[in-house]
Formats: sequence, C-alpha cells, structure tokens
Amino acid sequence: MSSEKEETTMVEVKCPKCDHTEIVYIPKEEIPLCPVHRVKMNIHEILEEGKSC
Repeated sequence: MSSEKEETTMVEVKCPKCDHTEIVYIPKEEIPLCPVHRVKMNIHEILEEGKSC
C-alpha cells in the first residue's frame, strides 16, 4: 500500500450567469455555488504559481 500525496491545484471558478468569481483549491475544496444565483460555478482558469503577465 503506497501513500500518495494529493496535489492541490488552485483554480478560478466563475458563475455562468453573473460572472462572480472565486478562487478554490481542488480537490481539497468542492466547487462552490454562486452566492447570488445558487447555481454551480464553472472552472474558468487553472492558476499556476509564478505565472507572468
């Protein structure tokens, strides 16, 4: 039995109706519901450390 370390990825999620965004860690956190419309938010962007503009 091997113990594998779960890798967490930071992602930006966005409401499909109002464009409200939040940042969550996957798989540590579940994708949230929009606080305004109560619909499941969609993954908008996978955020990487050290990303330059």
